[in-house]
Amino acid sequence: MRKTHALVFIVVLLLALFFLLPFYVAILMALKTSQESFLSFYGLPHGLHLDNFISAWKTSHYIRGLSNSLIVTIGSVLLIIAVSGLAGYAIARKRGWYYQLVFLLFLAGIMVPFQVTMLPLYKLGKTLHMINTQWGIILLYGGFGLQTAVFLYVGFIRAISREIEEAAKIDGCSTPGIFFRIIFPLLKPLTATVAVINAIYIWNDFLLPLLFLQKEKFRTIPLQQYFFFGQYSSQLNLAFAYAVMGMIPIVIFFLLMQKFIVKGISAGAIKG
Repeated sequence: MRKTHALVFIVVLLLALFFLLPFYVAILMALKTSQESFLSFYGLPHGLHLDNFISAWKTSHYIRGLSNSLIVTIGSVLLIIAVSGLAGYAIARKRGWYYQLVFLLFLAGIMVPFQVTMLPLYKLGKTLHMINTQWGIILLYGGFGLQTAVFLYVGFIRAISREIEEAAKIDGCSTPGIFFRIIFPLLKPLTATVAVINAIYIWNDFLLPLLFLQKEKFRTIPLQQYFFFGQYSSQLNLAFAYAVMGMIPIVIFFLLMQKFIVKGISAGAIKG
């Protein structure tokens, strides 16, 4: 047993090091000069060159990119949670073939890759004047995040006993009151999981902002980082410094929410 535990520990440690390698490279490159990067890509810097962060902050309008990313991410996540929570509750509790049909349509949406819908979405967005608008990309992210979120909410709500709701109805509680006062608080671990998964995806996404946020004042952090690379030159160290600054908010959010994710996974395992 000790040999097995030691082998598992070594495998997990190697996997952890493998996944942490990009973070190591990003921080390393952000603290090096361009000459040091050219001489040794993985070598340690001779000193901490914090000038890269200062230059990246000034040249890239970091505050504007951060505010754009926050608005798009927070708005999209709130939209996903609100709509998928209500839809999941209706599908899980109501009986009727049309509810099951809607649920199947949500599941079908999971199987359709974004590349298939990219051009039709762009044409639709241009027709509806959604290009270069934050509300437009929030609606798009909300639509893409709904499928998986509804699937998770339906499975979680079906595992909650109906006796709680029946007791609330006897006490005179309405259906909206049952959801917001009883059911939704029980969904806190799952809601945190949905929020973290979608927040990380939206915060780091590049392709959708590239298509729909073409004006400079609407660029998010990943899109702004792209413009450190020109046709004839690239500011590699500044780009990595900007990437490190862009990772800080989402890493802090993940660390604050990880305990709820663990609770959600544990609760799902027990109820399953």
